[in-house]
Amino acid sequence: MSLNLRLINKLWLAILLGSLLPVGVAAQKITSLSATAKGTGSIVSRVDKHDITSVMVILNENGEANFTFYTDLQLSATGNWSQSKSSNTSINIKITGGIVSGNANGTGKLLLRKDGKTIDRLTIQATAADGSKTTVNFVADKPSEKPS
Repeated sequence: MSLNLRLINKLWLAILLGSLLPVGVAAQKITSLSATAKGTGSIVSRVDKHDITSVMVILNENGEANFTFYTDLQLSATGNWSQSKSSNTSINIKITGGIVSGNANGTGKLLLRKDGKTIDRLTIQATAADGSKTTVNFVADKPSEKPS
């Protein structure tokens, strides 16, 4: 009888410990990011169009964001960021300054690849102080496959 009682106690302990373990893995929360990507895209405004060859994105822990767009010129934007509640690879962007000319205001999305560290695409729609619209669309090059 004593052996059965010990076995039952061990079984209950295993069930109790198993119920305390997390069922799944929580979505990765991004606290900061510094990434650069080569690719293709454009910055289009009422005045002109610039072809983007690469972008640099810096997302700081305090929620501030800096974007650099490499075209025939080097253009930049500043703003704030927050991680989307629906996806751990989607970043919501609020633009508060920069982009071509004037203090632009607008919104956008930064989509990361599955690793949560690599840029996949970036879109921004902003309005400059003079009311002119600026649109940024960028798609990163596909990662090259490494030889085995």
